[in-house]
Amino acid sequence: MTKEDVSRPTLDKRFIVDLKGKEFVTYAGLLDLAHQHGLTELRVEIVQLPTPENMECIVKATAVTESGSSFSDLGDSNPKNTNRSVAQHIIRMASTRAKARVLRDLSNIGMTALEELGDEPGDVPSNGNGKGRTTPRKAAGNGKAAEAVTDAQKRAIWALAKSRGHDEHSLHDLAEGTFGCGVAALTGKDAAALIQQLQTH
Repeated sequence: MTKEDVSRPTLDKRFIVDLKGKEFVTYAGLLDLAHQHGLTELRVEIVQLPTPENMECIVKATAVTESGSSFSDLGDSNPKNTNRSVAQHIIRMASTRAKARVLRDLSNIGMTALEELGDEPGDVPSNGNGKGRTTPRKAAGNGKAAEAVTDAQKRAIWALAKSRGHDEHSLHDLAEGTFGCGVAALTGKDAAALIQQLQTH
């Protein structure tokens, strides 16, 4: 391996999630890769606030690198294209989606971000026009609701998070950025993945 290979920006495989045979990248992975590409600024502005008449939120994200390159993209969120656990955080989800898209452009990643999906990992990704769809979360193959995070998993997550320097807010952002919901709303499978991520990162 040459020095060039070592210094070349690389997407850490820990940030790639396989869902139903298709790979998705997490926001955390995109942010890590963008910093390797020289990200110096990442800002957002609200283009459209949700209202009682129109619950669609649209956010514009702009990323700037140390070389001066600038990238911009939009992210949308509404109760129909987010899962039920984050439906009350429409603005935050739109912001995360906008940032994920602009970071994908900056890092030349064609893989869809996990945060662009709707309620179920197999859903149509949000595409900027509010036509993402949501379905009840199901366990693969049996049509039953997925098992929820257990108390033991919650304790493990909080203990690991504390040892990694996370507070309540940063842990919530990590869980939401990776799985689209807070720790309390994770499935057992998602909780196991988060525990593994905290153990190795």
